[in-house]
Amino acid sequence: MNCTWQRGRGAPGDTQYFLYWQNSRYDNTTECELYIKDENGRNIGCRFQNVKIHTEKAYFMVNGSSKDSLIQFYDEYIQLYKIEKLMPPSNIAVHCEEIKNDCIIQWQRPQINHSNKDKCFRYEISIKYKVRRIFSPTFNINRYGGVNSHTFQRPNTRKKYYLKMRAAGSACLVSPAWGEWSAPVEFGKSKSMPSDTLHPE
Repeated sequence: MNCTWQRGRGAPGDTQYFLYWQNSRYDNTTECELYIKDENGRNIGCRFQNVKIHTEKAYFMVNGSSKDSLIQFYDEYIQLYKIEKLMPPSNIAVHCEEIKNDCIIQWQRPQINHSNKDKCFRYEISIKYKVRRIFSPTFNINRYGGVNSHTFQRPNTRKKYYLKMRAAGSACLVSPAWGEWSAPVEFGKSKSMPSDTLHPE
């Protein structure tokens, strides 16, 4: 997790900033251990490692110091799950029937420490194929909580298809914003491929 800030408009040039935070009311307030610095050595952000997300709000405070004047601090309570950017679904696999148009897409939910229920996630699947080096219009498919598979009917069994997925929260304490797209996965046939194969990139 990264947290960044900007120098105040009227802050003196020698102003240095320090971040303190408390992940929950049961934790001690601690200072940032790994600051992000600008070209002048001024702290402009903090990198957090191995952050556990709790149900209650985390507390952040950025304090400044200068030899010339007092610097107004800034503080805020933030529910971390609301600003979390989800990783893509994992273990994406596609199996296509040799004769029929059906392809079964399967995946596993993103791994996060504060929710282990499939019903907490929704998914977007993007599928397209290439014709003479030009991609087709995209097939966009939405799947909702508790579902970890989808049957896709190929318009053409002779084409090679390209699939990618992303996840968002649909319930529970999971961010409702769409997360990162997965790496493309190829499936289906092409002229150079005599049988169905799966090629994660």
